[in-house]
Amino acid sequence: MSLNLNSPIPLYRQLALRLRGDIDSGDIAVRQKIPSENELAREYGIGRPTVRQATDLLVREGILQRRRGAGTFVLPATRRIDLFSLAGTSAALKQLSLPLQIDLLSPQKQVTGCERLPSNLAGKPVYEVRRLSRIDNEPVLLENLYLDAVLFADLETIDLENASLSQIAREHYFLEATSAEQDFEIVETDREISGLLEIEAGNSVLKLCRNLHFGQYRNAIYAEIYCRTDRYRFSQTITTPDLQSKEPDYAA
Repeated sequence: MSLNLNSPIPLYRQLALRLRGDIDSGDIAVRQKIPSENELAREYGIGRPTVRQATDLLVREGILQRRRGAGTFVLPATRRIDLFSLAGTSAALKQLSLPLQIDLLSPQKQVTGCERLPSNLAGKPVYEVRRLSRIDNEPVLLENLYLDAVLFADLETIDLENASLSQIAREHYFLEATSAEQDFEIVETDREISGLLEIEAGNSVLKLCRNLHFGQYRNAIYAEIYCRTDRYRFSQTITTPDLQSKEPDYAA
C-alpha cells in the first residue's frame, strides 16, 4: 500500500493519517503494538525519518505511546474531547470509541448574505450545514457550518450524515487544513438550541467560533459550535509548530 507522491500533503502526514485511520477503524487495536519504523518504511517505500515524523505527530496527539525497549503502542481513548484540533469535531468524537451518531438537521444548501461570516465570505455563496452529534444517544455538539461554495463546489452531492468534513476536504477536494482562528465563550441557550441539545432554555453552554484556513484559502470554513459541558470535558492540545513553514500553499 503506497502513499501519494503527487499529493500536496507531506508523506509523513499521509502516513500519520493512514495510521490514525487504521486505529479508528480497529485494524490496529487499543494497546496493540504498531509495526516498527523499519517495517513501516519497507511497507510504504519511505525512509525511517519520515516514519518517525509520522509517529511523533501521533505521540504528541496522545494516540500513540513509545515504550523504551518495547516499541510504540496505541493508547486507549478518554472522554476528553480535543475539540479545538485541526482534525475536526467528528474525528475528535470518534476517538472516544463510544456510540456516535452525527445527524444532518437539513440538507446542505447554498445561501448568501450571512452577516456573521468572515469578510471574505460575506456576500458570497456558501454552503450552510447544520449537524447534531450524539454520544450514547445523548446530544453533545451542535454545529452550524458555512463552507466556501466555490472551493467546495458540488458539496450538495456528498452525503454528510456521520461524515468527517476534514476527511471530505482531503479526499474530495485534496485540501488539508493548515491553521485556524478560534474564539470561545460561555453563552445562554435560546429555545431552539436548548431543544436540540435537550437542555433547559437559558442554560449555559460553551460556544466555539472557528475560522479554518487551507493554505492560501483563508476562512474557507466558518463554524459555530455549541457544546454541552455537563458530561464531557473539552480541551485543546497545543504542540510546537510541526514544519508548517515547509508545507506548500495549495494552488488554485
